Amino acid sequence: MRQEVYDGWIRAAPRGRAELARPTLLVLLAAVAVPALMVALALGWRPLDPTVFAPIEKTLAALRPAANAAPRAEAADWRTADGWFYTQLASASGPSADRPGFAVSDRDGKPFWSEFQRLGGPTLLGYPLSGRFEGEGVTYQAFQRAVLAYLAASGTMRVVPILDQLHAAGLDDSLVASSGIPTLGLPSPAGVESAGVRTGWLLADYPALEAYVAAAPDASALLGLPTSTVQDFGPYYGVRFQNGALQQWKVDMPWARKGDVTAVNVGEIAARLGQFPAEALVPTAAEAATGSRG
Repeated sequence: MRQEVYDGWIRAAPRGRAELARPTLLVLLAAVAVPALMVALALGWRPLDPTVFAPIEKTLAALRPAANAAPRAEAADWRTADGWFYTQLASASGPSADRPGFAVSDRDGKPFWSEFQRLGGPTLLGYPLSGRFEGEGVTYQAFQRAVLAYLAASGTMRVVPILDQLHAAGLDDSLVASSGIPTLGLPSPAGVESAGVRTGWLLADYPALEAYVAAAPDASALLGLPTSTVQDFGPYYGVRFQNGALQQWKVDMPWARKGDVTAVNVGEIAARLGQFPAEALVPTAAEAATGSRG
């Protein structure tokens, strides 16, 4: 029956000149009139009885940006003339442009900023936690997960073997107890080839750790040689390198999901153990650190 009625309606309509049904006409009129009214109201026109169009005005008001809308969040870091300025690890409050922090730059021909970027930037090294400080012919800067050094004699950059240094200072027990870093258990191999073989052998049964190392732009420079086997610390597997340490999580954590690999904040650990000059850990103003706010 429905099909017959439908066919009858089609046959009754004149070909090419089907008459618009009344509901369809009303819909078309509304589609034209309502936007025109909204535009007129937005331009300031008001009918004699404003209450008639109150609902439309309410809709327009909702579409307008609020006068007291919250401002955009201030940037926590920004470009400078020769690098970047980071305030993430500074505790002072206030507008970002006035907030103290740490600059990473290529100032004075010492390419800390270039090397920081080459090795993976904040993603792999974390944020700077110190300014530059001087040793005997060496300029240093500490980051959350690494320490960079510029050697004046050779004009080259390198990553400091900070965990080897902490081992030499007799701090392995503290590293295990407070940070879950394996003790140094493997001597450095004789050559580059054996170093590569060692890394592959150690991580062969831990594909997530192996993938993390493989994905780093220059893992051998960033981490150095592995100096422990992969060890089970309960919630994670840990492996120690000369310059840092990695953890593969076996359970979900607030900062990592099960199976994720994270780098240990060895720079923060070294700072806590008093390995850096106290004055280098004090944030400075952008102008004092870089000469420019960028």
